[in-house]
Amino acid sequence: MAALDIACPFCGLVCDDLALADGRVDARGCAKSAAGFARTPSVAEHRVAGRPATLDAAAAAAATLLRGARLPLISGLAADVAGLRALIALADRLGGVIDRWGSAAQLANLSLLQREGGMTATFGEIANRADAIVLIGSDPAVAQPRFFERLVRPRHALYRPGAPHIAFIGRESAAPADPAVSERILVEGDRLLDAVSTLAALANGQKVRPEIATAALRGLADRLAAAHYGAIAWDIAAFAPPLRDAATSILLHLLRRLTRKTRCVGWPIGGENNAQGASQTMLWQAGWPGRISFAEGTPQHDPWLYDAERLLMAGEVDALLWASALSATPPPPTSVPTVALLAADAPPTSAAVEIRVGIPGIDHAGTVMRADTVVALPLRAARPSALPSIAAAAAAILAHLAVAA
Repeated sequence: MAALDIACPFCGLVCDDLALADGRVDARGCAKSAAGFARTPSVAEHRVAGRPATLDAAAAAAATLLRGARLPLISGLAADVAGLRALIALADRLGGVIDRWGSAAQLANLSLLQREGGMTATFGEIANRADAIVLIGSDPAVAQPRFFERLVRPRHALYRPGAPHIAFIGRESAAPADPAVSERILVEGDRLLDAVSTLAALANGQKVRPEIATAALRGLADRLAAAHYGAIAWDIAAFAPPLRDAATSILLHLLRRLTRKTRCVGWPIGGENNAQGASQTMLWQAGWPGRISFAEGTPQHDPWLYDAERLLMAGEVDALLWASALSATPPPPTSVPTVALLAADAPPTSAAVEIRVGIPGIDHAGTVMRADTVVALPLRAARPSALPSIAAAAAAILAHLAVAA
């Protein structure tokens, strides 16, 4: 007996057409999904100071460690929405800082979008309407294996008469192998921003030096202007770090310019480990999408001061709570006393307290946010499991903090 419409939490597409039958998930040919659903517990014991402990004892030890800190940091955040909400409540109770590890590129995109504006869309709109799609920087199928199947060639496109024109701008080594990509504009890595700037200038009707404005870029600018519905997806990591803000700003300007004549939408490729869910949950719970401190009793945001990586490197926090269930990533190396809420297939760590947790969508039900930030999709438990969720583990720690108050 098969249960249809199982959602996969292992990339930002959150494909929801998988099937569960006899305890096995049909991954629809996606290697990332298949590997994700094949994850099995290897370390199921909770530990305190390296010794086995019950969940209650580990939660009590974690509460004692965190309560004694002047400024604890909660990071990792590879969790489902319920887990994220519980971690925010814990940060609030502790008067600590909460920030997703590796949030810099995402927050930079959001900051520029807030200041400059942009045009976005749901994946459904793109799949059903886009007749010209430009991919910038990398092959999206590396991070999202079913990208072309789901967004470029769905079984039934409602408003698109034929296949869209797909163009790629980037290095040859990063070019998509999918045959749907009909045009490749190859540039050296340090010239990617030049190519994007030139495309934007041509779409804006500006004069560009002939040696920069290649025939391919001119043709692509004309195609986007003539499209009924254009879409641009970019990988911000393909640009050198000092150029990323400029690249995003140029792309947002390009989207706004094209939308004066036609319709053109854009989005950054990403959304691993429910990254969009983390930013959205923090936004609706505390008012900002990341880098939040509760040290003053109310949520405060500072994009530099409350950067998790900077805080840990600078030694400005004296306790770390690391939470990672969707990924088996262990906490970063640090001398700071650490509580780790880890997926049961993560390797053992030297954390003072280890609480092994289940994987959302495998060991317990949950909810994750799709990378277009529009849809929160429910996850089903794919197998019986006694492992607690991150939400349950965080609630147990919070209960011990309340008892000690």
